[in-house]
Amino acid sequence: MTDDASIRHGDLSDEYKMQFVLLELEHLLRSAATPSTLSDYGLPLPNSNALETLSNRLLMEERNYDKESLTTCYKSAYATLHEKQKHVFDHVMSTLVADQQVLSFVYGHGGTGKTFLWSTIIAKLRSEGKIVLAVAASGIASLLLPSGRTAHSRFKIPQDLTDQSVCNIKKGTHVGILLTETTLIVWDEAPMSDRRCFEALDKCLRDLTGNSNTPFGGKSMLLGGDFRQTLPVIPKASRNVILKSSLPRSYLWRHFKVFKLTENMRLAQPGMTAVERVEVQTFSNWLLDIGDGLLGQLDENDPQNAKLINIPSKFIIPHNENAINDLIDFIYDNDTLACPSPESLSKKAIVCPKNETTDIINNTVLERIPGASRTYLSTDTVIPRSDNSEDIDLLYPSEYLNMLEFSGLPAHKLHLKIGSPVILLRNINQREGLCNGTRLIVTQLLPRVVEAKIITGTAVGRKVYIPRISLTHNDQELPFTFKRKQFPLRLCYAMSINKSQGQSLNKIGVYLPEPVFSHGQLYVALSRATSPNAVKILIVPSDDSNPNVTKNVVYTDFLSEIDTTTTTFA
Repeated sequence: MTDDASIRHGDLSDEYKMQFVLLELEHLLRSAATPSTLSDYGLPLPNSNALETLSNRLLMEERNYDKESLTTCYKSAYATLHEKQKHVFDHVMSTLVADQQVLSFVYGHGGTGKTFLWSTIIAKLRSEGKIVLAVAASGIASLLLPSGRTAHSRFKIPQDLTDQSVCNIKKGTHVGILLTETTLIVWDEAPMSDRRCFEALDKCLRDLTGNSNTPFGGKSMLLGGDFRQTLPVIPKASRNVILKSSLPRSYLWRHFKVFKLTENMRLAQPGMTAVERVEVQTFSNWLLDIGDGLLGQLDENDPQNAKLINIPSKFIIPHNENAINDLIDFIYDNDTLACPSPESLSKKAIVCPKNETTDIINNTVLERIPGASRTYLSTDTVIPRSDNSEDIDLLYPSEYLNMLEFSGLPAHKLHLKIGSPVILLRNINQREGLCNGTRLIVTQLLPRVVEAKIITGTAVGRKVYIPRISLTHNDQELPFTFKRKQFPLRLCYAMSINKSQGQSLNKIGVYLPEPVFSHGQLYVALSRATSPNAVKILIVPSDDSNPNVTKNVVYTDFLSEIDTTTTTFA
């Protein structure tokens, strides 16, 4: 019976195995023809706390890890950490051993090994039977974490945030019990999350733990990310509103110790020649200068936030009437388009500042692929905000609704071909690797479902079936809530710069028919490349005398403020 407990619940302690057996025996005795109970035979009844744990699926999932393999994994990973990574690791472990709260932020650009550090810390704690919740701001980043989830789904953070928002978690629920049992929360891409996400979790944890005087109720938090990248996305928001929503503007920020990772782990890749290392180091330094806003001349139209920078010619696709096709040819050669595979598509993409531009690229590439396409049409409806539903129907007929396009929603007409890559627009099943930002390759186009294989994240190669689902857009400026039933997919030969955040690509094209418009966008686009030979940029110049010049938006005073108001520990 204890073997059965291990099969059903994973690696349990002897105490939990005993409680499982007592519970099963109690059920058997009570269901017998002549009911009885364990106490009739001088045996103890199951412990009520153990019963709660065994019935809590979320808690059991977090205890259901192979401790031996995690120990091996941790030891192997720890041996390869560089000095600053070990400094962060040792700080976290020594603080937890001393039964003190960890409140730390790891600040590092792409390639400095933040994800590897998270995995090492998580493996160490889980190998000791401790509960670690790994979350990220975006779905694609959450897939890079061991058993990762998006922060919104894990902590039930409201979509419409206010300063009074609290996570929708109550005491005594399975999620509430899971949080009280948690040793450490690891939160990747934290700068992308609205400060109110952290404040909502802070208020929730203070309530769950009964510790109202300590940040996060005394629970340990390890955050990380790069403030050079894009900040929280707030539609139509001004610079001040965006900065106000950032983590350093939270009352919680002053409690965090900041550790900096600066060593580029890509330089440590085996097989690199000395010349290649110099090239990668030079490229990395150039990217950091772009991210820090150090290059270029002030933009006369926006001198506070933007500079005009000159992109080296080796990265440029010259602008002409065939330039878009030249960019497509650099990323997607004929073999890739004719015989697409997860391997050939997963590490390639073209990125653009806006979704409208990605649609142009996607349709251009789709036309070049052999085979017939299939078009799926959405069903669009509205939910009126008032009682005048008949007037709404007359004012907004289906033909008009079909023309509407909103960020985060699929198009009314979805054109697909077998072999084309798509990106998922909603979290469907994160445990199966299906979350917002997952890329897939279409394998069958069926009437009611789209069959596809996952090509990014932790579930690469898994065959999945994507159904039509109802998606809503709730804009208070509209007299209705818009509802569209469609496959939550978009072609992704090209994707928006914001959607690409968190991905590393072996070949990336950056198409700029107009300049970037928000902090960190150009840095995010260029830093997706894993080497200087992996990137090409197509700029549509506003001035023919400076065809290689584009705008770079960086809130340099914000970055300086973070550097000067925090204490760096590594």
